[in-house]
Amino acid sequence: MTGSGPAVINQAVLASSPPESEEIESRFGRITINTSQQIHFPTGMLGMPDHTRFCLSRFPSEKMARFTLLQSLDDAALSFIVLPVDIANPIIDREDLVQAAQDLEMPLDDVAVLLVVTVHRESGVAKLTVNSRAPVLMHVTRRVAAQYVFPHTKYLIRQPLSI
Repeated sequence: MTGSGPAVINQAVLASSPPESEEIESRFGRITINTSQQIHFPTGMLGMPDHTRFCLSRFPSEKMARFTLLQSLDDAALSFIVLPVDIANPIIDREDLVQAAQDLEMPLDDVAVLLVVTVHRESGVAKLTVNSRAPVLMHVTRRVAAQYVFPHTKYLIRQPLSI
């Protein structure tokens, strides 16, 4: 499974069974979530330690289909646009992600990497950035995740992303 972050995430998003699925109104519109595919963040996301239960959902816009929503199950108004990336990707060096997985005690062959996306509007044009300094690493089998902050400034909090 190493290097198959987007495929792993897509499987997690697609793995839904009707009895455990529900529709909610998120800040991005109406989405379907699968509560049986819950992801636990023991320490929450950065700055939000009380929000520990999330799930992944398809982005409700076809234009943004390559992105996924990380939706809080504790607060319907809290969700993040995330970009699933492989362990080997052009944004974060593989060896840094390997070290992050080791630090979090997650086996590399069972890790999915998500980059939190921010949309900035400049002169009516949407520009996207990702937080490459603090990616989310998810242990796919255990469905446990953490936002890992690299201990150096090699990566940007607002890394430009071309669409």
